[in-house]
Amino acid sequence: MSSARRRFRFIKEIAEGGFGKVYLAEQLSADGFSRIVAVKLLHAKWSSHDEVVKRTRDEARLLGLIRHQHIVKVEDLTSIDNKCALVMEYLEGVDLKWMMSFLKKREEAFPRNALFEIMLATCSALDAAYNGRPLQGGEPLRVIHRDIKPSNIFATVNGGVKVLDFGTARANFAEREAKTMALAFGSQGYMAPERMLGEDDTPAADVFSLGVTIVELLTLKPFGRIPPRPNKFKAKVDEKVKELPLDGDPQWAQSVRGLVAKMLEYDPSDRPRAADLIDQFENLAAGAGDMGLRRFCRTLVAEAKAELPDVESGDPLTGHVVDEDESSAFTVGAGGLPNAAPAPSAPIAAAFGQEPSQSAPPPPPPPSGRSPVTPAPPAPIGASLPPAEEEGGGSKMGLIVAGLAGGLLGLLGLVAIGGIGAYFAMGGGGSTPKPAPKPDPEPTEAPTPAPAEDKGCVVEKEGSKEASVDLTLAIDPAGAEVILTQALGFKAEWASGTGECKLKVPEGSYRAHVTPTGKSKIRNTDFDVTGSACSFTFDVASKKWKGSCS
Repeated sequence: MSSARRRFRFIKEIAEGGFGKVYLAEQLSADGFSRIVAVKLLHAKWSSHDEVVKRTRDEARLLGLIRHQHIVKVEDLTSIDNKCALVMEYLEGVDLKWMMSFLKKREEAFPRNALFEIMLATCSALDAAYNGRPLQGGEPLRVIHRDIKPSNIFATVNGGVKVLDFGTARANFAEREAKTMALAFGSQGYMAPERMLGEDDTPAADVFSLGVTIVELLTLKPFGRIPPRPNKFKAKVDEKVKELPLDGDPQWAQSVRGLVAKMLEYDPSDRPRAADLIDQFENLAAGAGDMGLRRFCRTLVAEAKAELPDVESGDPLTGHVVDEDESSAFTVGAGGLPNAAPAPSAPIAAAFGQEPSQSAPPPPPPPSGRSPVTPAPPAPIGASLPPAEEEGGGSKMGLIVAGLAGGLLGLLGLVAIGGIGAYFAMGGGGSTPKPAPKPDPEPTEAPTPAPAEDKGCVVEKEGSKEASVDLTLAIDPAGAEVILTQALGFKAEWASGTGECKLKVPEGSYRAHVTPTGKSKIRNTDFDVTGSACSFTFDVASKKWKGSCS
């Protein structure tokens, strides 16, 4: 770092989380240039924690690569007061969750024109994150946000819209430093059903979450629990779409209901892409006939911001000017971001956002032959960290989260200056691929695969209900790998040989991915567990579970 260090005048503390604080600050340069920024500063105890610092660097790299008018910007990564610090753009406004509370208190509806302009901007950001190429060159990052909700969409007083918190995102991002894994978390009230059931994430999951967000903004009410089973799911969505309060032109209202219904389709392949939604939201905004985005921000957003509670703080940095550190631990390279050796593609680690988040189902099951599960590192005080699985290299990504209980604030606090929202750190790691086994020399006929080694049943996550049912599973014919999940968080793995899997599980509906020895994976096989004891056998020929409960 140059000896000509910058200086930061800390104006006031904005928010505090378990890992750090966010300040409104003035950045002062030696040549007399100054600007207003947001500075996120790690607590001292975490600035010496190698993994947390690496994740902070990773966050800076990803957000440094994504440059879009509707995605919040990170400007630099440095060290201040011997603590890791991110220099962020200053946002003045409120997020949409606070806006909902403000409008509900005043008994006013969310202006439809402004709402759909905000949705247009959000879709533009999601499309750019997934399909856009970094200005520095290279392939698209293929970023999937995975936590779209009202508190992560921000409106500024000057008419801007920003998508916050790419901390739980999945991305093709090579320059990853952090290697350890942690707990899978998210906001269950906005999750697409496929993610609740532990299946692969796609951009369609973000579209679903945005559909839930639209319902909440139109009704100013929570969407409520999302049933993962198709029949109950459809009934819930139909009810919510029918109840949308849409006055004015009946044809316009029908177009809104039709589009929201498509965004909330159960099958992700039936949902429109974010890119396709941009023009549709523009048309809906034009046909709404009420307050547009600029006036909405100039008036209602400014009034909502004025009602935000002040953060009371006796922080010693407030009101003082502090020099940027000269620290080799935070050496920066081109573009103001730190140098580091490239690492394999990996998931983005994250802490909780401001609003309480529900435990998300585990990531999709690993491919056969993957290395054993690695336990998560020690958690911060108040966190609960069951083991999390390690993801393979390449572009296969998984959700990992450094969990926080209690206040449930972001890894570095709230990003939304003058509002509510969260930024997150990132991390991840990969596993070394195993060499393919050598074939037998010139076999006269294809050998019959041997049954899988019986490794027993391993419960990875117990779920949120009491385990009260004795469950026995078998495979006919013997030999398979089984991934068993339940919507409320339970997960188990079973590599069967000729034996049975005996578990104590909560009541509920279960979904299994079964990979018989020598055959392709059979996905989404279901059965229900009730009573005190259940016994099921998976029939490979019919691809169904057969059995009963008592």
